Amino acid sequence: MPTYLRLYQSAVDPSDVAEVRRLFDDDVVGVFSALDGCLSVELLVSVEKNAGGLVEGAVVTRWASLEAMEEAVASRAVQEAIVRFRGLLRQEPLARVYEIAG
Repeated sequence: MPTYLRLYQSAVDPSDVAEVRRLFDDDVVGVFSALDGCLSVELLVSVEKNAGGLVEGAVVTRWASLEAMEEAVASRAVQEAIVRFRGLLRQEPLARVYEIAG
């Protein structure tokens, strides 16, 4: 059975990186880790600023099924977990879903 990866990408002001990391640890990790079908959740932070001076980053989640992912992303628990995190984003977030091959 395939697994799926959801990539949620955006950028923040460099002065907000520490707060993003804190909110991810405090608000996001626990909620996603407790969800049925969520195999992992990680925060990726670029080591360089982009052309606009922002720091790009992504939240990567791995899922046992598309159904589990869709149900979780639409859930109130997830929406509440990411509300403060989302407030720091300086670019419109881009979400992509991939099937993991192999």
